[in-house]
This record gives sequence, C-alpha cells and structure tokens, in this order.
Amino acid sequence: MSAGAVIQRIKAYDVLNAGVSLGFKGLSFREDHSPHWEGFDIDLAKAAAIAVLGDSRKINFIPLQSEDRFQALKDNVIDLGCFNSSITFQRESKYSVSFVHPMLFDGEILMTHVDNLINGVPEAKATKKRYIAAMRGSTTQDNLERYFGELGLSCEIKLFESPQTAREAYQKGECNIYCLDSYLLSGERVQLEDQEKHLLLKDRISLEAMSPAVSSYDPLWHSAVSWVMKALIEAENLSINKNNVHAKYKNSTGYLNKFLKPPKDFCKKLGLQAEFTYKIISEIGNYGEIFERNLGKRSILNQERRDNKPWAEGGMLYSPLFI
Repeated sequence: MSAGAVIQRIKAYDVLNAGVSLGFKGLSFREDHSPHWEGFDIDLAKAAAIAVLGDSRKINFIPLQSEDRFQALKDNVIDLGCFNSSITFQRESKYSVSFVHPMLFDGEILMTHVDNLINGVPEAKATKKRYIAAMRGSTTQDNLERYFGELGLSCEIKLFESPQTAREAYQKGECNIYCLDSYLLSGERVQLEDQEKHLLLKDRISLEAMSPAVSSYDPLWHSAVSWVMKALIEAENLSINKNNVHAKYKNSTGYLNKFLKPPKDFCKKLGLQAEFTYKIISEIGNYGEIFERNLGKRSILNQERRDNKPWAEGGMLYSPLFI
C-alpha cells in the first residue's frame, strides 16, 4: 500500500469506515435498533471524519468482535479502528497495525456481587468463587492468569464474543466475576438490574494505554490521524473549547494562531482539511469535553478522569507542538 492510499480511498468513496466495539456504554454504544452511535470512541472517529472529509456524518461504523478487530484493519475492511484497544507489541507485530497516539489510560478491574465476598471485603483474595467473564480477543485472559497466579489463587476464565453475552452470563450467575477495563466495567455495571449490589473491587489487574489504530502500511494516514488525536489534547492544553473557539480563532496570534490556522500546504500534504483543528473543536470540543460527556461527570458513568488529564495537571495526556 502506498503512502496516502487510505486517504485517497476515503475521499474517493466520501466516507470513513470506522471499526468500533460491539457496544460498550460510554465508549461506543447505540440503543437497540438505533442507527445513532455515541461514546468516547465515536467522537474520536468523528474528529477524523471532520479532519479528512469536513463532515462528521460521513462515517460508516462497523461493529467488530474483539478477536476480529485487527484483522479487519489488516484486510482494509476498515480505515480506522476506534475500539478502545490496548497498545501492545504483539498486535503491532502480528497484524501490521500501528497505534496512533494514547488517548485513554485505563486498566482492567473486577466486579462481583456482594454475596461473593468474604465479610464484604472488596478484594480478589476475598472472593468465594472465581468464575470470571472476559472478552475473547482482548488482553484480559493473559492479565488475569498473571494476576491470580501472583496471588496464588485459582480461577476459571470464560471468554465471550460480545459484552452483551458476557454481561448476561454474569447477571445470571453463570460467572460470578466480570473483568474489563474500569471505564468499560462502569458502563456495564449501570446496565445491571441491581447495580448497587455489584461492587468494583480494589484490585488493579493491569495498567494499559488505549489508542485508535490504523494499518502500518500507510504512514501518511498514521501521521494524519495521529495529529487529529493530538489536536484534541492540545486544544484542552490551550483552554480552547466549543464555547470560546470562535472568539479565539478571530483574535488568535502567535502559537494559538499556528494551532487554529495551520499552513494549508501542511494540511494538504497529510490529506487534512484546511484549519482542521478549528473545525474539529467547533463541532465536538476538546479532549476534556469529549471525556466528560461520555465517561465523566456529565455522563451516566460519572467517572473521574484519573490519569486522563493533561500532563501539566499531573495526568498522562500530552501533545507535541503544532509548529
């Protein structure tokens, strides 16, 4: 595949094919029979569509099982993977994919019913039974085997094709522990009938960095998507949001001007719309706004940002300079 081939294909068909998960509330989710997708990952895909095609509606969302995600990228079934995938050495090597930029720092945790705990202690070592529901094709099985092995505890891991089937098995008692990344698990918990009786345990099974993914055969497309993601982070660093971006655009000078009005020839070389940064922030906002409405205080998940704050505020989100 030649450099720029993916962008040429996207522009030729006037649509971005974006792979997403089968449905995690907060990340990529749609109600039954609804064509409308929403979530953190969905907004990242929209940012890419705005940057390349100038229209967030020109996306074809393709839901994929965990074990099929990277093969779909390798086979050019999708142009962009926005399925909350962990950056790993094996994935880049085996599937010839590239992760563009860390956009969510998280890690796997456990959830169980309060009745499965000894004296109500919210820790893995206090669980009575350990039949664990996890997603097939994820990093979870390896992480669970390592973690429980280090604790000297036995467990049985049952793998499922979709979050719906895993959640149902857990709710019915076929599994008594459910393991997912913490933001995902919070989204699964709010869908349980008696969520207050299901506790998120203190154990941190893994620490992982998540990123959108692209084919490694097109370095130009990798660069383009990477700078789109960085723009969301840098906008928050610069205190630019949906409410003030128009005023800042009109009065921008210095570095702010370079960020909101990058040279047209630079944008064109990467296959991006002129002033793509301004267009993205005008429609979907900066990283903080995306996080809060999908995962944070303005969402049903009501989660803290934790590591997902700008570097200057003690978090792990960073962006190189737009100069």
